[in-house]
Amino acid sequence: MRMMERFSIIVFSIIVLILSAFTILVSIEIVSIDVFENIIEVLNENVVLTICISILLCLWSIANIFLKSDSKSENSNGVLMENENGSLLITKESISNLVESVIKKNQEIKDSNVKIEFDSNRDVVINVIAVLKENVVIKNTSSKLQENIKLTVKKTTDLDVNSVNIKIKNVEQEKEKKQVVQ
Repeated sequence: MRMMERFSIIVFSIIVLILSAFTILVSIEIVSIDVFENIIEVLNENVVLTICISILLCLWSIANIFLKSDSKSENSNGVLMENENGSLLITKESISNLVESVIKKNQEIKDSNVKIEFDSNRDVVINVIAVLKENVVIKNTSSKLQENIKLTVKKTTDLDVNSVNIKIKNVEQEKEKKQVVQ
């Protein structure tokens, strides 16, 4: 979310919070309604100011409700990087393909599934579900794989990898070849 949008939502939320608090305080008779009558008298004297403030608050609330941030759509598809020459969208699919190429180089992994996500800082979160071959030290294999994935993604895309989460689905036993004696 962009800073201006975040600031706008925070200020608007504070205004609504103050109005709600005053409404509660008046309804339980902690604050007298006379306070609001004085504010309404000041607003009645300045009709143009009152109308302008009301229109601005209405437009502000409509904008906060209906206008969506572009950063969310970027965040769901990939990471948009911009420089003086233009822009580059690095998609989840391209990062996934990169991770799969790292996994294929590892001889200890029989099968895998990769899912890419982005956190709120647009850092990459990589989830790998793997099937390992037999006689593999799981801790060493997963640690080496995490390190290789992080280094490759950082080197290739210049994106920070927040975490590489590996779930070992299975350790497959090699089927013994039986010789049939004839």
